[in-house]
Amino acid sequence: MRIDKTLTATERAAALVAVGLMLAIMLVVSADVVMRYLFNSPFAWAYDLIALYLMAGVFYFVLADAHRQHAHVSIDILQERMGPRLRHGADLVTALVGVTLFSLIAYIGIERTWESFNNDEVLAGTIAWPMWLSSIIVPIGSILLVLRLMLQVVVHLAGLAGRCVLPADDTARASHSEEIAQ
Repeated sequence: MRIDKTLTATERAAALVAVGLMLAIMLVVSADVVMRYLFNSPFAWAYDLIALYLMAGVFYFVLADAHRQHAHVSIDILQERMGPRLRHGADLVTALVGVTLFSLIAYIGIERTWESFNNDEVLAGTIAWPMWLSSIIVPIGSILLVLRLMLQVVVHLAGLAGRCVLPADDTARASHSEEIAQ
């Protein structure tokens, strides 16, 4: 399915950005430690950069890709005992709750980013970091996750109807193969 391939490519690109941000965190922390202990002159801006920009990017830019790969913590004790239709139903409810919550997070994040941008908000400190750059990370990552969850809603609705519309999805493939076996 073209939508899945495009979304997967976008999620992977965002995850690569998250990897780059993690590398930047390691480099900034290492350089800060060297400056602090060898030259007694730490970077005054390191904490702000890491806490407001880099860590937020690492977390939000990898959310959708991790969800696609089923890398988040899950409790599947009951799922193993469910039939395919019940599993699709439970996964559908979970995806709909996720769509609702992360849509709300994205909406509030967009409002916050727009307000911050319009007001030219900056962080008071050594460097006047623009706050909207930090705020925009949240809706970007949340929107990617919402799109992935919406695709899962379609997959699970089709699964409830006895169809497998996205065989590349592990959940749909597992449920479909179980239906065939029965």
